[in-house]
Amino acid sequence: MRRLFALTLLALLVAVVGCAASGPKEIQVAVTEKGFEPKNVTIKQGQAAVLVMTRKTERTCATEAIFAETGRKYDLPLDQPVRVDLSGVSHGTIHYACGMDMFKGTVTIE
Repeated sequence: MRRLFALTLLALLVAVVGCAASGPKEIQVAVTEKGFEPKNVTIKQGQAAVLVMTRKTERTCATEAIFAETGRKYDLPLDQPVRVDLSGVSHGTIHYACGMDMFKGTVTIE
């Protein structure tokens, strides 16, 4: 009986860990004095992905990110990660920039 309980518990643990590991891929983007780093990101089509953008400095005009193709705008408060969900985005390149259009970045889905 103990062996059955232990095997059931192990199977449940593997299922829970497997579900957690299959979540969206998180791509870290730092916002620095140089702009968005990395500037260009590539993901595979059909892959769930989330950009996690964190502004690291006050010395930048990139206090927001505006995504041209989706029309979405994200405020980028200092030292606070902002999650940008890319699910449902089709094949191609998504362009984003700061509000002044000085710093730019892309996400390419291939």
